[in-house]
Amino acid sequence: MSEPLAARSRGLRWSVCLLAAGGGTLLLALVYVGWHREPAPEPESGRPGEGATLDLEAAKRRAEQGEAAAQTLLGEACLHGRGMKSDPRTAADWFRKAAAQEDASAQHALGMMYEAGRGVPFDYVQAMEWYRKAAFHGHALAQYSLAVMFSDGRGVRRDDAEALHWLARAAQAGEGLAQYALGHRCSAGTGVPRDPAEAFKWFTLAAARKTPDAAAARDELQAQMSRDEIAEGRRRVAQYVPARFAETVSP
Repeated sequence: MSEPLAARSRGLRWSVCLLAAGGGTLLLALVYVGWHREPAPEPESGRPGEGATLDLEAAKRRAEQGEAAAQTLLGEACLHGRGMKSDPRTAADWFRKAAAQEDASAQHALGMMYEAGRGVPFDYVQAMEWYRKAAFHGHALAQYSLAVMFSDGRGVRRDDAEALHWLARAAQAGEGLAQYALGHRCSAGTGVPRDPAEAFKWFTLAAARKTPDAAAARDELQAQMSRDEIAEGRRRVAQYVPARFAETVSP
């Protein structure tokens, strides 16, 4: 059985499914269904970045001079056709240059490209390796992607303990999809002790990040909770502080 829902995170459109497997175990699967970025608003400063209008000529000059951030920006422009015709192969080249300089965003982008087979050969093993590199640098969405790969056994032997490890890191860092998935685990007691208050916390935090179905999941759970459990869940939400975890051992 599956419960599909459309989800969008950091401008990427994905389909997220919670799959019920033997014994009622919940497995998290992330299925690529497309790439999308919202139109970028005008920048508040002259420095290109997330949400800024990209000066392609300036970015290309800096990228050719070896600046990793500019290489990543140019890769995104090539991939999504911002100010130019979409060219996934050239995008992969720029991402690879930035990734070689340990740019986590570029490493995660390469992982997605290998997982989708867009601009590069379809290769789960390569996707796994790039996700791992970005995740070790504290990239929250890469940590979530890594959790999915371990959970689904793509590019690596299936390992629910590792999936939970990375899912928890991504959730704590503020990744809404991870928070939503961890809420389901805490609600059902899958791989973790069943804890309605903890599930309430993660669903509430995911809902605050506009994660699809998170608010509905929280409301459904709340209807089954005691007043004390709800109060405890709200207390945990109030105490939550996002924290990014970078691993101390290189992959």
